[in-house]
Amino acid sequence: MIKKFTIALTTSAAVAGVALGGITDATAGQKLRYATWDPPTHEVQTLGIRPWIKSVNEATKGRVNIRMLTKGLGAPPAYHDFIKDGAIDVAHIIPAYTPGRFLLHKVAEFPFLTDSAKARTVAYWRVYKKYFEKANEAKGMKLLTIWVHGPGLIHNSKRPVTEMSQLKGLKLRVAGDNISALAKAMGSTPIFAPITKVHNMLSKGVIDGVFLTYEGIKNFKLGKLVKYTTVPPGGLYATMFQMYMNQAKWDGLPKQDQKIIDEISGEHAANYIGDAWDTADKRGIKHMKENGIKIVPMPAAFTKKAKELWKPIQAEWMKKAAAKGIDGEGALAMLKAEIKKIEAASK
Repeated sequence: MIKKFTIALTTSAAVAGVALGGITDATAGQKLRYATWDPPTHEVQTLGIRPWIKSVNEATKGRVNIRMLTKGLGAPPAYHDFIKDGAIDVAHIIPAYTPGRFLLHKVAEFPFLTDSAKARTVAYWRVYKKYFEKANEAKGMKLLTIWVHGPGLIHNSKRPVTEMSQLKGLKLRVAGDNISALAKAMGSTPIFAPITKVHNMLSKGVIDGVFLTYEGIKNFKLGKLVKYTTVPPGGLYATMFQMYMNQAKWDGLPKQDQKIIDEISGEHAANYIGDAWDTADKRGIKHMKENGIKIVPMPAAFTKKAKELWKPIQAEWMKKAAAKGIDGEGALAMLKAEIKKIEAASK
């Protein structure tokens, strides 16, 4: 058993070193490439992925040398195939961007669960290990860790939304099936788009708003494009991210290095990457206030109606999970219980 690698999140010099590859190209070992579409200043990169890369490079003493590419390879939905086909060695994907390929992760995207990205992230990893790992939904790829962003909110440029009826006629960007179904049930017009296209769509009036986090407004430069934000308790949705390595690349690593990487990935990495998302949201709130965006809580009556509309959507997921031999009710109960434990421990 190796000693857990301690991540120094506050050392900017260390992060800068990882940006240059962490270990020089002259170092012997398996050289792997990591690609992402995220802005290089996004907290998930600076406080999450890059420290993880550094931990792998150092803990394996350079036998595994991961390097972050300076540019992404294309649109976010393509990353699943990039990894599986070997165009890139390591990357994260958003399973909601490839409908029909993944199902079980959606339980972590359910509404009204928690305002803590860390709690949702770590709780889901535990649920995955107990309930979902056996389903092997991602053949050809090795799952390293996961994270779930903070609470999904309603942002728009037209009017305050404090009643469900005020959503009628609003064209709102959605990121996946769960929120798309709920948005439609609430009366809005859901339009799917990856986050990288939202700025252009808002600026041109293709959409009136977006279901998104606090941090997304800052990190994707939307602060001048939205005026009103409605905050549901526990989020109206969340988005799952999964970090994978190409299976052939994983199988080619020495067993000792596979063991090391497993130990410093999984729940260990989920903890500090979840923290990174919570930090990002705090910065996002500050940015939104500085830009004069009006932030209001979702009223109780609105929340109650939304919860009722969610019930049949959740029931449909339960049926599909059962068809895969998964106890969906047990998984959801565990997710909620683990979230409470993590939130209590963080106080």
